[in-house]
Amino acid sequence: MEETLKFIEENKLMGIIRTGTAEDAEVLVKASIDSGLKLLSISMSTPNALKVIEKFKDTAGVMVGAGTVLDGESAQKAINAGARFVMSPYTEKEVITVCKYNRVLCIQGAATPTEAMLAHSLGAQIIKVFPADTVGGPSFIKQLHRPIHFLKLMPSGGVSLDNVLEYLKAGAVAVALGGAIYDRSLIRSDDWGGVKERVRQFVEKLETLKAAK
Repeated sequence: MEETLKFIEENKLMGIIRTGTAEDAEVLVKASIDSGLKLLSISMSTPNALKVIEKFKDTAGVMVGAGTVLDGESAQKAINAGARFVMSPYTEKEVITVCKYNRVLCIQGAATPTEAMLAHSLGAQIIKVFPADTVGGPSFIKQLHRPIHFLKLMPSGGVSLDNVLEYLKAGAVAVALGGAIYDRSLIRSDDWGGVKERVRQFVEKLETLKAAK
């Protein structure tokens, strides 16, 4: 679990893959990895999501987990398939319990300071601030992080190439990237090159932040 947390904190960019077919999900995973993305969350709403997780679980230098995990049973199935982390859009005690039992890192959703502290107190290692753009963007992350600095925050929802560094500078340990990379129009047109280019742009953006330190 500590190794997983360290990997997330070091790599910071997590791709959120949610598609209508497992085939598209697999292509997106490959395109993301080829372009330098090392953290990937496969939404459980994707058909045959478990098979996608299982296929890529042992990819060298890459960490694959499960997203949109809504109950304990789904969490256990994802872990059995090889998910290195389990993520929910809100805080679900049953999911946290299953993760604790299996010693798998748990990311739980929150939209207020109270919800964030509840998720933390129940045992979530990372708090997914969702929907980040709606609750206040980088400014909210900064204000939340200031008094509760020990929370490990990961904004999700509305993170873009224009604001990703703002989120990280505000105190986020990582960011979740969905539509900013995996635009539906690109997927519908099988424009995998377009997806790769978007991944590269985010990876290059992160490198500028690392270089400035």
